[in-house]
Parts: sequence; structure tokens; C-alpha cells
Amino acid sequence: MVRLNTLFQHKVKGWQSKQIIFQIPPSIGETIIIDKAYYKIVNIMHYAEDGSVEVVANAE
Repeated sequence: MVRLNTLFQHKVKGWQSKQIIFQIPPSIGETIIIDKAYYKIVNIMHYAEDGSVEVVANAE
């Protein structure tokens, strides 16, 4: 399990942050679902020692 700290740009609300649990770390270009909306990972900011990953995602 990987804790994904996601910074994403909501079409109406602007930049938002949410923590999601994944089985395996996603990669750049992969699509993730946040609150029933699809976002594409555009950058991986940081891999932490505790196994969490910080990413930036844009709406598709």
C-alpha cells in the first residue's frame, strides 16, 4: 500500500489536495480517479521514506 499525497487542479474550485491509498505507486502519465473525476499525473514531486508519494495531477 502507498499513500499518495495528490495536488490537483479542480475545474471549478482551483487547486485542491487529497490523500489517496494505492496498491502500487503510480507513474507519470497515469490516470487516477479523485472524487469521481479523472486526473492525469503530470509530475512526481517526492518519494518519502515512509513510502508516501507526492504528485501533481491535472484534469483530463
